[in-house]
Amino acid sequence: MSTNPHIPLGNFRILERTKPSLPELTDLPQQIVSALGALALPAEGLRNKRIAVAVGSRGIASVKVLVKALCDWLKRQGALPGVFPAMGSHGGATAEGQQNVLAGYGVTPEFLGVNILSSMETVPLGATPEGFRVFMDRHAWEADGVVVLNRVKPHTDFSGRIESGLLKMLAVGMGKVDGALECHHWSWKFGYEKTIRAMSGKVLASAKILAGVAVVENEFHQIAALRAATAADIVATEEACLEMARPLVARLPFPRLDLLIVDELGKNISGTGMDTKVVGRGVELPPGAAPEIRLIYVRDLTPESNGNALGVGLADAMHERLYRKIDLKKMYANARTSMNPPMPRLPIFWPSDQEALDWLLGALGSPEPAEQRVAWIRNTLNLNRIAISERLAREAAALPGWRLLPGPCPPRFDSAGNLTPSPV
Repeated sequence: MSTNPHIPLGNFRILERTKPSLPELTDLPQQIVSALGALALPAEGLRNKRIAVAVGSRGIASVKVLVKALCDWLKRQGALPGVFPAMGSHGGATAEGQQNVLAGYGVTPEFLGVNILSSMETVPLGATPEGFRVFMDRHAWEADGVVVLNRVKPHTDFSGRIESGLLKMLAVGMGKVDGALECHHWSWKFGYEKTIRAMSGKVLASAKILAGVAVVENEFHQIAALRAATAADIVATEEACLEMARPLVARLPFPRLDLLIVDELGKNISGTGMDTKVVGRGVELPPGAAPEIRLIYVRDLTPESNGNALGVGLADAMHERLYRKIDLKKMYANARTSMNPPMPRLPIFWPSDQEALDWLLGALGSPEPAEQRVAWIRNTLNLNRIAISERLAREAAALPGWRLLPGPCPPRFDSAGNLTPSPV
């Protein structure tokens, strides 16, 4: 327990984004119907055929609505759909854990009206010309065809013409632990984009992939675009969707922060718990692409992470409640697969917010409240509303697309020394 005097944390102001760059799509089921119908898939490839629908572990907006609409469309074509988790080693690298991840998003047999086919077994598809071994989920391989659903967005570990989307799901997600290990192993040598393109190309050449459905989210974590493609057009569709997604990714609108307070990290937020391209750590970025942040403090872990706190190594301090929720077995399984040593490193933890902030502000030289450059966010995915210190508020008035709400929000601590309530 710290015996040092408390270092005062200054008042906050609320900064809100006024509107997204692209509006939210309405009637997502009809969007699915229109996109898939436009593909004119051969009826004989659907009627009475077992179609496996790939769904990943990311927290895609309205994912259960999208999956149900996709399955309903398949049933109307006379197909026999089933959903399988396509998430590499996530969910603790167990069939039950991966099914639980889907259930956490509401993707359940009861809601969908179809079975969830969860297994860690894979079938080897051979190797690429470069020597990358490729695997496919056994349920997907035994089906008559596969439809892949995923969000397309910038990846937290690399930049390229394809990053996080359908191709990565084909190479890594559908390959389970085997595919994830192989992709991460070779990516450190040949680069992520080359490895993912080669491995996903082998999957596409298997003739198992009927179609892919790509979604793009806006800064408000809303579905702003939806595209469907046949196997032959998946690569081009993903490249186009990524170009659309790049400017829509929410960013912190300041060049420099002394301290970033993050209410939660988690696998449903980002593959690295906190988006590396938001916090500017764990990935090489061009100058000015993310703010320079001296210290990061994380307060909790999302329930959807089921104890996997990968990415906590990006922080400098954490609350004890987060530390107590960490399942080292699950986190280390993910870390071994992704081969990114800094991500599971444990920062110092503190029993209360007050003690953590005293230590962090002290490490920053005990700045006066009026000079603190502090931002407070819910997580790195939801950045349309952030709390900022008075120093940052003076700079925020000129930010286009943002508005500063009137009135200060003084930080309040409960009897245990924890911030309550969170303004974001």
